[in-house]
Amino acid sequence: MNEDKKLNLDIGKRIYERRRQAGITQERLAELADTTPQAISNYERGERELRAKTIIRLAAALNTTADFLLTGKSNSLAGMNVSKLESLNPRDIQTVNDIVEKCVELAKK
Repeated sequence: MNEDKKLNLDIGKRIYERRRQAGITQERLAELADTTPQAISNYERGERELRAKTIIRLAAALNTTADFLLTGKSNSLAGMNVSKLESLNPRDIQTVNDIVEKCVELAKK
């Protein structure tokens, strides 16, 4: 199995686990993350690579961090001042996207 596929499977497993812990359906998660239930299913099975913006939306919807979805670490949001994605200005969203993209690149190495 190549490393990209393994990373996608690992991320998908964490999405599935957090979704189940939250007690929500794929349909509800899709609504919260502004995507489709089919996309959620594909992400959870590791069959589709996630974009940075999607990781951020999923993390917010699952009340976790992008770091946790990407690496399995830092699952707690306790003590953090986390704003909703919608409240960020376009420049901040781009900065967050750039950071997550870099994390994905580093995780693949």
